[in-house]
Amino acid sequence: MIRSCLIFLLAVLTVPAVAGERPDRGARFFDNRVAPILSRRCLGCHNEELKNGNISFLDRDSLLHGGSRGPAIVPGNPQQSFLIVALRHDGDIQMPPGPPLPAKEIGILTEWIKRGAVWGTKLAKPGTN
Repeated sequence: MIRSCLIFLLAVLTVPAVAGERPDRGARFFDNRVAPILSRRCLGCHNEELKNGNISFLDRDSLLHGGSRGPAIVPGNPQQSFLIVALRHDGDIQMPPGPPLPAKEIGILTEWIKRGAVWGTKLAKPGTN
């Protein structure tokens, strides 16, 4: 009986590690690493007022729903996420216009999506705080 309980407990405790990022760790990663990039590089054009490409980057649901090209992010799958394709300048849509983001920033956003694209603090359009 004790052995069965230990096996069950071990199985339950390992599910979050397999299923994806723990929400609190994911939220901290978002707040500390991802949010500054989105705020600085994306929200100037992709917000609820402008919605360039018919997409706002102010919340996770908007990115999941996407814009005129479909979902911007596919949690767990950065290769299928239009955001990463556009940031790498791999397709006909290249964001941001002009030079691409530094590889380090693209890497952070790629890692965030790979981890499940957990959202943290609500973002605000620059200059509205």
